[in-house]
Amino acid sequence: MKKFIYIFLFLSSFLIFSQERTISVEYSLIVQPDKDLFKGNEIMTRLLAKAIEDAKNETFTLVIQKGNSKFYHNTILSKNDYSKTPLFANYDGTIYTINNMQYIQCLLLGNDVFVKKETTKNWKITDETKMIDGYKCYKATNVFVVITPKKVFNHPVVAWFCPDLPYNHGPNGYGNLPGLILELQQFYSVYGVKKITLDSNISFSINEIAKIKLISETERDEILEKGILERE
Repeated sequence: MKKFIYIFLFLSSFLIFSQERTISVEYSLIVQPDKDLFKGNEIMTRLLAKAIEDAKNETFTLVIQKGNSKFYHNTILSKNDYSKTPLFANYDGTIYTINNMQYIQCLLLGNDVFVKKETTKNWKITDETKMIDGYKCYKATNVFVVITPKKVFNHPVVAWFCPDLPYNHGPNGYGNLPGLILELQQFYSVYGVKKITLDSNISFSINEIAKIKLISETERDEILEKGILERE
């Protein structure tokens, strides 16, 4: 019984200590080819080919601080140069995760427009493992649902997380797993860890979202859909 008490106290102390540290994680991006994705659409086929090549130079940073996190592209973007973003990586802009709520930037609507939503839930954790950057990771799966006026799409999501790194965050807003996500596969993209810095000097303040304009997912979709229809 004493042994279990000591283990419990050790794990509790370790988790408390981990929450006090500031961690930064750098991720690379791979956009995967799919010859049938835009078959017959020359414009989208060229855009995908360009995205595959440009992704080789794309990097992202995740900063975890006091249980909260900030995920961002390492190139400063604005509404006017949104075409430079990794569009095929489902990245809309900077993502703050604070107290289990997410604030997701929507660059298409402006630098100060954010969507508020709950963090990802309903993961299915498997026994499948693999080594990533020297860490033993476990596979978890989920579904990203996209609702359009004509159809509902269910896109698979695969996350590889490491219980030895007790931070329930990851790239592109994904988290809520019992460990840091070192690799994330979604749509045609793969975010992969490049560098983990414990006791990082990179930080952020939750006051950064004090002056943002918050809209719902429904409002965002309605605005974007209206813009598409007007262009047509």
